[in-house]
Amino acid sequence: MPRYFFNIRDGYDLDEDDEGVELPDIEAARAEALATVEELREELADAGNIELEITDETGRRLLTVPFFRGGRGKRR
Repeated sequence: MPRYFFNIRDGYDLDEDDEGVELPDIEAARAEALATVEELREELADAGNIELEITDETGRRLLTVPFFRGGRGKRR
């Protein structure tokens, strides 16, 4: 099963997920990211332009999910 990493990006700063999560596919990773964003949105409301980015085991960015409205997840 592939391992996905959920990094928090605030502008140029990156808080990397060192452990990752094994999930069946990118759609499961996207659902996990959306749930995480919902849980953390209020805590990070004053932090600026924050995104949760999903990477694969090679570090390739697969998807980004913004914490705040005005954008949708983008495939890269």
